[in-house]
Amino acid sequence: MISLKRMTVCVVLGAILLGSATAVAESKLQEQIDKDEVIWTWRGFPVIDMDDHWAKRLFQWGISQNIINGYSDHSFKPDQAITEAEFLKMLYRAMGKAIPNANVSANRIYRSSESWTEGPYRIAKQYNHPTAGENNFAMRMSAITKVRAAEIISASQGVHYNGQDAIIYLMGHGLSNGEANLPEQFDAAGTFSRAEALQWIRQLAIHGNLKIYERPKVPTDLSLLPNTNDIAVKVIPDFSIEPVTAEDFNLFILDDFPNLKFGDTKSSIDERFGKSTEKTIFNSNMYPLFTAHFNQHGELDGWKTESDDYDFHYRVNLLHTNKGIVLGKSTLSDILTRYGTAGVSKQGIIEYYYKKMEDGTFQNISIYDPIKDIENVYTINFIVDYKTQVVNYIFVTSLKATLDY
Repeated sequence: MISLKRMTVCVVLGAILLGSATAVAESKLQEQIDKDEVIWTWRGFPVIDMDDHWAKRLFQWGISQNIINGYSDHSFKPDQAITEAEFLKMLYRAMGKAIPNANVSANRIYRSSESWTEGPYRIAKQYNHPTAGENNFAMRMSAITKVRAAEIISASQGVHYNGQDAIIYLMGHGLSNGEANLPEQFDAAGTFSRAEALQWIRQLAIHGNLKIYERPKVPTDLSLLPNTNDIAVKVIPDFSIEPVTAEDFNLFILDDFPNLKFGDTKSSIDERFGKSTEKTIFNSNMYPLFTAHFNQHGELDGWKTESDDYDFHYRVNLLHTNKGIVLGKSTLSDILTRYGTAGVSKQGIIEYYYKKMEDGTFQNISIYDPIKDIENVYTINFIVDYKTQVVNYIFVTSLKATLDY
């Protein structure tokens, strides 16, 4: 007889065992116990009535990062025109600001002093971001135009441009989320949907632009804008993937050092790199170039390396992945080119998940979807500095080791 036990857990994906600063993802695991065998199933991030919608994965990502939440009826209304207040809430949440949910009844009337919209508008005022609804409650609940959204996004990047100039700024920096390369093709006066707005924010994440800045009080010099004749259209897919092999889970070391291979025994690693005498709070062994975790059989099932202040010059340009991502040198752009954009989680956090198939190959999977058995699921993760966009943290692990079951 198979017994089922359901529980809600707070899981630091890919990080409990190795001490990453990655975001906590709250979801549900199902524990299935059959005799002495325990099988864990990841339930993912379901979205109601969006199975066939083009933006399903966008909303799963937005939910996982607490960027967006549903309405009181649990729907997400992806095709509904987004209001200015909703857009601000989504944008600022993506940038790490805590804002209450907008789960309110459409028939409920709020005074401005008690509205959920006060939070995002206080942030907009604090950072001098332009809004139509600061002193006009009705405008908060009106559909935002694309040009207003462009002004807000550009303002969040620390520049002060209005109208067409804000549009040109977004186009020149690849943040316009479309194929238009001229301002007149932008449909400035048009509105857009909640799904399209979330896609704009996804593009900010992919470009590493989710750090919030204050808009200068004085308009920014127009000469700093790109020439419209030089703007090249380049639409980056929201969730692209690149294939990996077993070699991609290994750590490569330059010079005369041997490489670190997933599945290596602790004794062989001690022999090559010197015996580890210290452990982290996550029960991982510390070596000069990396930290390693071993399963109950003494086999490597997770490792991390980072370029902190203490040993940065010692490790920089020395350690790299199979795809050539070099610690302390490669950038966010390098990661996305070689692994795909699907791994972008939030500002500076990039996480990829793969399932090992019966033939030994690895298949890219979405952590937002249900995973029937996480026994053979592995993750490759990076953290990049938000200022320089340079990789300062790499870790690889199995989900089994992460959940420590």
